[in-house]
Amino acid sequence: MKKQQKAALALALTLGLSATLGFSSNDSVVAANNENIQIIIQKGDTLYSLSKKYDVSIVDLKKMNNLTSSKIIAGEKLIIKEVTDVIVKKGDTLYSLAKTHGTTVKELKEWNLLTYDNIYTDQKLLVKAPVIIQVQKGDTLFSLAKKANTSVEQLKDWNNLTTDTIKIGQQLYLSPSPESFTITVIKGDTMYSLSKKYGTTVTALKKLNNLSSNTIYSGQKLRLN
Repeated sequence: MKKQQKAALALALTLGLSATLGFSSNDSVVAANNENIQIIIQKGDTLYSLSKKYDVSIVDLKKMNNLTSSKIIAGEKLIIKEVTDVIVKKGDTLYSLAKTHGTTVKELKEWNLLTYDNIYTDQKLLVKAPVIIQVQKGDTLFSLAKKANTSVEQLKDWNNLTTDTIKIGQQLYLSPSPESFTITVIKGDTMYSLSKKYGTTVTALKKLNNLSSNTIYSGQKLRLN
């Protein structure tokens, strides 16, 4: 592989470029922003060799590609990095994202704790079901991080934990968790104007933000989902 191609491959795997690079498993990657990263299987490729090359486990390769055996066929595409969340771009809708990522609007709303269909530019949305477990006796953040192939700090971030202490029966995300989309109130905003602007209701906004009145103030953060 040429030096420039190696650099492009590394960047694609890290960021997910918006342009298709047209690489095969021998020399490049097919990558797109907000989409799964895939390679074209070449003659002689095996799940074992590809797992080593792209630093992903055989179990994960099979899971991402819905494979029931280790058999793969030259010429077919193989997902090597699966997108779990995306950043909403102008023009995106729950319907278009569901279609792109092979899911449904209902599932997107469930995974992201959405109560209505509106989404907003720059909002982070899960496009894959989050992995949630219930803490068992003997579990620690370290053991769970190892199980999820992630770090303790990442688990703490996904679960809004400030310490390493977890309790039996506690539910934890072992994958990215849904994020609430917030706005900052500016002068002139009212609950009514914001509800109209973002396609929701005053009642829904008050419930999401634990408000007992319609009074809001400049600089205040309000959740929209």
